[in-house]
Amino acid sequence: MATLRDIAARSGTSLATVSRVLNGHQTVNAKVAARVLEVAAELGYQKRTGNKLKQTLAVLVTWPSTSPTQTQRDSQYAMMYLHPIYVAAERLGYHLVFHFGTPEGELSSFLRWEIATRRFEGALIIGSFYEMERTYVDHLNKVGIPYFHLSKPPTDSRSPESYVAVDDYAGGYRAGEHLAKLGCKRMLHLAGPKDSRDAIERRKGFIQACRDNGIDEDDILIFQGDFHEPSGERCAEYLVQQNELPHGIFAANDMMAIGCMRVLQRRGVKVPQDVRIVGFDDIVLASYVEPSLTTIRVPYTDLARIATEELVRLIENPMRKTVKVKLEAELVVRRSCGANLE
Repeated sequence: MATLRDIAARSGTSLATVSRVLNGHQTVNAKVAARVLEVAAELGYQKRTGNKLKQTLAVLVTWPSTSPTQTQRDSQYAMMYLHPIYVAAERLGYHLVFHFGTPEGELSSFLRWEIATRRFEGALIIGSFYEMERTYVDHLNKVGIPYFHLSKPPTDSRSPESYVAVDDYAGGYRAGEHLAKLGCKRMLHLAGPKDSRDAIERRKGFIQACRDNGIDEDDILIFQGDFHEPSGERCAEYLVQQNELPHGIFAANDMMAIGCMRVLQRRGVKVPQDVRIVGFDDIVLASYVEPSLTTIRVPYTDLARIATEELVRLIENPMRKTVKVKLEAELVVRRSCGANLE
């Protein structure tokens, strides 16, 4: 078994430095710390600990955060999952560690070390940003750490993968059908990121609902967003400049819907009198904005609970069959579509 001295010799640093890095001290130069962790992973070093009262699960989030605005939005979104995961994990006797993705889709040196030395018993993968997701999966598979998705895995998965997911397609369909039944003939979809399967499914469902309700392709406009509020604001500015508003807007998430609605109102457009708006997620803000936002509710608590419980069952029974669970997304009608108007 590798020792601290082995790591120090190969990484070209002192025994004391190796000890500080592996004990989580932040006083070591970042490049030196990265090298130490890489060597520790290569040598398969495992830190000796006493008997653990609780085992550990990793929560691996796929999306990167690249600006203060995105960090704020992503933190809000993450908490919709993280608190119910924490509650379920505590009940089952597990601690949690958290890691977030990077724009490059690469693992940090510390996470590579944690995976290579099996510092946690299983992992929950949140989000559907392909590059980061595949990186997590590849590294976990190499060492045999079980994992569970909180969204439907990629269609090109090399082997069956367990997951629990909301039915994004059906949610998008409900949004389009609702707007169509309200009499909307010209539609706009404020789309999520092109590399998010959740966003892609919501778009497909929405477009199909429009077609099924007799809306022509030429009357369905797509504005490319990124799940963040500023892209909703840009969409609103674009619509005002074009001077031709759609009857209905379906945003792939609530934050873009809120950003779009706020700018439209600032520019004199009345919601829902001039344009009706539907979001997706049902975050806390959705019921507090004015007008309150019609949206598709994602059952975050159920998703998190099921994923955590099923992952623990998989840890305890490695031969267990692949688990696939799909949950319905509920349409929540509020005033942004004309509900409860005086």
